[in-house]
Amino acid sequence: MHNSIDWTLVGKIVANEATDAERQQFDDWLSAHPEQKPLLDNLRRFWLTADAKLPNDPLDMARAFERLQQRIENEKVDESPAGSRWRVRRWVGWAAAASVAIAVGVWSWLQIQTPAPQAAALVEQINQKGTRSQIRLADGSVVWLNADSHLRFPKAFTGNLREVTLEGEAFFKVTPNPKQPFVVRLATGSVRVLGTSFNIRAYPGDTTVETSVVTGRVAFIAKPAATEQKTGSKSATTQKDTLLLTPNTKAIQSLTRHSVATEPTVAVNQIAWTESKLVFRNTPMGEVAKTLERWYGTPVTLERESLRHCPLTGTFQNQSLREVMNLIAMTNRFQYELTPSQVTIKGPGCDGQ
Repeated sequence: MHNSIDWTLVGKIVANEATDAERQQFDDWLSAHPEQKPLLDNLRRFWLTADAKLPNDPLDMARAFERLQQRIENEKVDESPAGSRWRVRRWVGWAAAASVAIAVGVWSWLQIQTPAPQAAALVEQINQKGTRSQIRLADGSVVWLNADSHLRFPKAFTGNLREVTLEGEAFFKVTPNPKQPFVVRLATGSVRVLGTSFNIRAYPGDTTVETSVVTGRVAFIAKPAATEQKTGSKSATTQKDTLLLTPNTKAIQSLTRHSVATEPTVAVNQIAWTESKLVFRNTPMGEVAKTLERWYGTPVTLERESLRHCPLTGTFQNQSLREVMNLIAMTNRFQYELTPSQVTIKGPGCDGQ
């Protein structure tokens, strides 16, 4: 008689985890089998008034329902009129079996629905434009986070890797731990540390991602979509390659050409920003404008597109935006207009050069 009951569906209903469609299915079934309603109502009542919270283990679940069965039996035996005990015990048998079925249904359903155990709680450091910060991680590593950048990291490193996620620019000085490598996740790849200190510049919207090594060794692994082409004189990776970088070397990932190459660099210039220095070495004015906007938090625009590729060389330290613009204007190639809300860089541009 009771074999027609879908106990998994009943379990979802009791656990309040059924969808609207499943609830409708249950109501339709109950309308077609009204003789089952007293049994199900009693089971629901005993389930919902059980003392213990829902166990996490099926063995605990079974023990909980043994106690539930005893409660059902005691209550029904005490309330039963003489001469009907055999019917009560038959109902108790059905109820006990149904209780266990509901237990299995509820437990199984919740196991499907319950998320896997969470990793260590994440901390987010978000630097707005014009803001820089220094962060000490749980393993003693230190991160200098540049302006307009976002770092996510766990409160404590667990598992086989020490993983953080970066958007923007940061300089990492990592505490060595061969048993737990340090990995920086980027939108376009990842950096695995074999040494101690390196700089990553990976701003959303930029056409390149740069990883520069100061000390030790670093492995740069680009996502496949970014490693499909070869470059000419520079060594590019294939999809399965990993670039091993040594001091004063940097990897340049081109997001427009879908290539990755290495080239020599002066590492101290790459991390000069950690000492409040802005260093430009034949840097296109379009990139200079982005850097100044992030550094000072003031929008910087170019009057005309032809200014975008004009190179600038210069070093600035602990100077105001107006002081920097005055020095740039002294090159006689650029003029500027500074208002409280923005900077506009002017000039004839560099077309034809």
